[in-house]
Amino acid sequence: MKAVVFDTNVVVAAAFWNGAPRRCLEAWARGEFIAAVSPELLAEYVEIVERLRPDYPDREPAPWAAALAEAAELVFPTVWLSGISPDPDDDMVLECAVTAEAGWLVTGDKKHLLPLGEVRGVDIVTPTRFLTLLKTSE
Repeated sequence: MKAVVFDTNVVVAAAFWNGAPRRCLEAWARGEFIAAVSPELLAEYVEIVERLRPDYPDREPAPWAAALAEAAELVFPTVWLSGISPDPDDDMVLECAVTAEAGWLVTGDKKHLLPLGEVRGVDIVTPTRFLTLLKTSE
């Protein structure tokens, strides 16, 4: 199976709540597929979890960013993309996914990333869709 790149919103959602994003990360932790991440994306995961931590004082975030830092395939982007997504902040996740030759970019970004559908061979899907694809490939 090709690698999977998780957008920050998926990792953050998995850190704080149950649901499809967490089930995606749990499937990765079970070894069902390889995750790829860039140093910039890892830094963003940590930054956003820490920024949101005070908003949810009753929740201790699951350490998904640390797990990905330790065990995901580390990718140093060699492809530079800009202007594909209307949000320039999406460039780094797209660059990571394309450089890793990922099969999927898993995101909850309905406004910018999901409408793209696919970029340079990387399918852009929701966590729920990815779980369905994972189940049908068993």
